[in-house]
Amino acid sequence: MALFDLDDTLIPRREIFVKWAAEFSAEHGVPLEWLLKADPEYSSRRAEFFELAKTTFGVQPPVADLHAQYRQRMPQLVEPDLQVHAMLAGLREAGWQLGVVTNGMVDNQTNKLRQAGLHDLVDTVVISDAVKIRKPDARIFRHAITRLDSQPGPHVAMVGDSLEHDVAGAHIVGLTTVWVSHGRTPPRTAPRPQHTVFTVTDAADLLHEITE
Repeated sequence: MALFDLDDTLIPRREIFVKWAAEFSAEHGVPLEWLLKADPEYSSRRAEFFELAKTTFGVQPPVADLHAQYRQRMPQLVEPDLQVHAMLAGLREAGWQLGVVTNGMVDNQTNKLRQAGLHDLVDTVVISDAVKIRKPDARIFRHAITRLDSQPGPHVAMVGDSLEHDVAGAHIVGLTTVWVSHGRTPPRTAPRPQHTVFTVTDAADLLHEITE
């Protein structure tokens, strides 16, 4: 059984945000560099992100409208990745149960998965907005595993790009942790994953190896 993060694991969320930010900058006159710099700090506080853009740069539409437009547009910018699709399809054909555990809003995250062509390749999707629990809280991982009619343990792998949210949270529950590094070196003080892969598509062979 394997659980996957969504943003910057199954889909290149940062690349998608850059595209969105370029459009938003051109439409509202907010400097692109400001948007890109502010994004990580406000990743879980998107309404505050738009409120700050309004007060700093005089953006006109209400925050609620800006946030809704963001959640609609981001999924539209997702492009299917055939390699990721093939990886998940191959794992399912090999008998794996698969889930997605992601922080975010239900409409935004669900539509990203659908636009990427991945929604029907997993057995369950757990989104923080729906269950009111955010990674790295151990309860969100347990919730996903319960949906798959199983129990936490090393037979369940968590694959994700965030050491803080994915690796640390899954470690608390006793899952096997697989970090998608994208070539990064982990900080000395960061949680240590049991396994590291460069991209998520490298995870398939590893998952077969660690469960043999």
